[in-house]
Amino acid sequence: MVKVLGTCLLFVASTVSAASAETFVIEADAAGHEATVKIPVGAVTKMSANSAQTLVGYADPQIEAMRLSGDVLISIAGSTQPIEIRADQVVVELTADSTPDESKDTRANAAPNKLLRFTGRSTVLSGSGDSQVFVGNVVFDLQTSSGPMEIKADKVEHQLTTEAGA
Repeated sequence: MVKVLGTCLLFVASTVSAASAETFVIEADAAGHEATVKIPVGAVTKMSANSAQTLVGYADPQIEAMRLSGDVLISIAGSTQPIEIRADQVVVELTADSTPDESKDTRANAAPNKLLRFTGRSTVLSGSGDSQVFVGNVVFDLQTSSGPMEIKADKVEHQLTTEAGA
């Protein structure tokens, strides 16, 4: 009985957290610019793609970088709700987790959960329902359970997913 109850509680908890995920859909740029996602390694709960290539000799030796392509899905433990990233191609930079003292002055801490920055020419397009499309030099700074993360891309659709019954 206890095992069945524990399994049910685990299933309900995973269903509730998945029901209110914040999703970022990154679309490939026709000009060849690559989207970059910088994530503390401890915040990543799931990562999958059809292809992965390790980037050796990347700009910063403190970062493990890889290029993921084909049905990319990255699930992240956000500070207030799960974060999901979907893309066809993205460069992922895995950084060390930060302690609360280390992350005091980051841009992600400037807002309770997220900060959106535009650089240069950027446009916000209305999406359907609870989504917006950001086009241009877009940067999202987000807080995760393991420290700040950053999404840089030329086109990002931001969705707040809330399923009925959740």
